[in-house]
Amino acid sequence: MEYLPFLGVLAVAAADVAPASLNYTNGVDTTVSITVNSFVKYQEMIGGGCSGAFGVACDQFGRNGLSPANQQTVTETLFSENIGGLSVLRNDIGSNSSSTDGSVFSILDQCPSSPNGTFSYKWDGNDTCQVELSKTALKYNPNLFVYADAWSAPGCMKNVGTDDDGGLLCGVRGSYDNNAARNQSESSAPSQCKNTDWRQAYVDYLLQYVKYYQQEGIKVSMLGAYNEPDFNPVTYASMMSDGFQAKDLLEVLYPSAKKAFPDMKVACCDGTGARQQRDILYELNKAGGGNLYDVATWHNYQSNPERPFNVVNGQPNLQTEWADGTGAWNANWDITGQLAEGFQWALYIHNAMVNSDTSGYVHWWCSQQTNGDNALIRLQNNSYYVAARLWAFAGYFRFARPGAVRVQADSNVEEVYVSAWVNTNGTVAVPVVNAARFAYEVSLDLQGLNVTRGTAYLTDNAHNVTKVEEFAVIGGKFTRSVEARAMKTFFLQ
Repeated sequence: MEYLPFLGVLAVAAADVAPASLNYTNGVDTTVSITVNSFVKYQEMIGGGCSGAFGVACDQFGRNGLSPANQQTVTETLFSENIGGLSVLRNDIGSNSSSTDGSVFSILDQCPSSPNGTFSYKWDGNDTCQVELSKTALKYNPNLFVYADAWSAPGCMKNVGTDDDGGLLCGVRGSYDNNAARNQSESSAPSQCKNTDWRQAYVDYLLQYVKYYQQEGIKVSMLGAYNEPDFNPVTYASMMSDGFQAKDLLEVLYPSAKKAFPDMKVACCDGTGARQQRDILYELNKAGGGNLYDVATWHNYQSNPERPFNVVNGQPNLQTEWADGTGAWNANWDITGQLAEGFQWALYIHNAMVNSDTSGYVHWWCSQQTNGDNALIRLQNNSYYVAARLWAFAGYFRFARPGAVRVQADSNVEEVYVSAWVNTNGTVAVPVVNAARFAYEVSLDLQGLNVTRGTAYLTDNAHNVTKVEEFAVIGGKFTRSVEARAMKTFFLQ
């Protein structure tokens, strides 16, 4: 067989191919036009946040050797408007008075044999370090939005008789059924409800928790009765519910909560994903309970936000928990494209806010003694390390403050993402995320906004929300560069 003629053809073909340009933007349009129209308004900002649930708050307050000075520094880094910019703290309402797994302890010391019995509550003023976390966060953000959320009712109030292994609150439809599949539990034991209705008892329990926080000088801004009610983790506190069963509880919780704390919001229902939350809301609406909550709360684990939520009274929605949870500690902005990197989180937050009109985004843990990536700040005894995920949060929430209103912002380039927020004091935040591997020249046309000057803050592999320039806004317009694989927030005054 002759090989040489074949090789000769290859050689000729190779000679006809021009070498790639060292500058791959050669001949590529690298300009972007962004229009901000302040006359078209969307959702109001609640803010970004994190949690100290499951006893992890104690890591931040010295359990493993973090000094008092560093405890303050870590909390300031998270919650100061000038650093991390977080405004939401999600606290865990414990459900087991004899917990040994590090979870938050229940305030219910003794459970009576019936819902009509005497309830014995106990308050230690600490709440597994969540009180200290709340008070310290308030020091750096006096307008902190505290979300008190229960993973489960105490076991004595449920058909499975325990706070873990899913199960149902006694009194909601299906809770008296002995069919394990419908009980949404691994247990094959008969229902423990015995035809008793514990809904009001559970509501009273939740409100007592809020009263204890009030006693500590901490205002609870929002109360939730569920965490991931579409998922039974079996091994830790959980309580199942579909939308119909949520209606059965909310018809008791909502009026009781409003009577006791008129300004406190009621949440529903922290589904595991955006689609799962939509399913819960669909059934809740169908059952006639669409007006029995103030904020639709959801997590970003099992599905992404792709469209506005199916609320019936214009309620806002808030993403209240997410983290990778599977990888090693990742502090990077944009190195491998792994989902825990800060650049990816800048896009997650953007997609939720723009696709689903989301009013805020909450990371799972604030800080943790760990080698994993569940927290925004990794603690190692008396040292701490900040993930670039926090700088993604700061690129939005330092500048678009609670109460800000999102207005229409459109980019004519698909890989350049933009949102725009008008704060209550008239300042404007325009976060721009450039997913390209080259810089774009971005021209902004601001309609209906009375601003004359701007400051640019850059976040990339070399900058952590770093102030890089000041500039004039002339006639409602300006042009600036946005670096490759970067987030640049334009703060306008």
